[in-house]
Amino acid sequence: MRMTVRRYRRRRKGSDSLGFSFSHCGAPFFDRLVYLSQSINQPRKTDTPFIILVTRDKFLHAGIQHSPAPVSHCCVFDTLESAFSALENWPSARLVVDIESRATPLTDLLNALRRWVLYPPFLAVSLLIRADDYDTRLFCKTTGPFEVVERQITADTLHKALIRPDTAGVTQHDYFSRDEWAVLQYLSQGESLRSIAALCQRPYSRIIYRLGRILSKLGLSHRQELLHLLNRLSDPHAITY
Repeated sequence: MRMTVRRYRRRRKGSDSLGFSFSHCGAPFFDRLVYLSQSINQPRKTDTPFIILVTRDKFLHAGIQHSPAPVSHCCVFDTLESAFSALENWPSARLVVDIESRATPLTDLLNALRRWVLYPPFLAVSLLIRADDYDTRLFCKTTGPFEVVERQITADTLHKALIRPDTAGVTQHDYFSRDEWAVLQYLSQGESLRSIAALCQRPYSRIIYRLGRILSKLGLSHRQELLHLLNRLSDPHAITY
């Protein structure tokens, strides 16, 4: 009986002593808690992009992809519809729209963006516009709370502009109201003021008042100046100065 137990011990532990054998492996330098804390604090590249970019410019796309992180972590789409679908999966990503490479009139593009900026889910949208395109920059700033960013800036400046938007001194009264935006859309479609009054079911004097508010926000003096501006902005390939 004793010989059988002794053989069993030798077969399992290589020793005749009772109990567990001493491990020859040294204790780990970090315990489990420290290891887990280091794993949590270790920076990792997440699957969520930092930027959702809407552009048709391949050079702009390549420049952003070769920029330092996190600007280089972006997903590029050709249309706003595809970008909005991606935002449902990545709501924390920043939507950046390249205005110069748009394929639709600017009023139609801004109309789709206004629904996401002024109303739920209240997205933060940045617009890339050339520094010398003063008319487009002013029109976009007056359309809604968009962050207008120069198209020729460096990657570091773009990163700072996206994480710290410059909205100082801007109030909701500086943007076009819902009624003023409706008048602008009808004017861009070629409607007269009297036909706009009939379409909106408002007195003609009320449409004249809204037109005056629009001219004041854009810094224009006459209705003809507004019509020329809308005509230029309606052409996706037009260059405004």
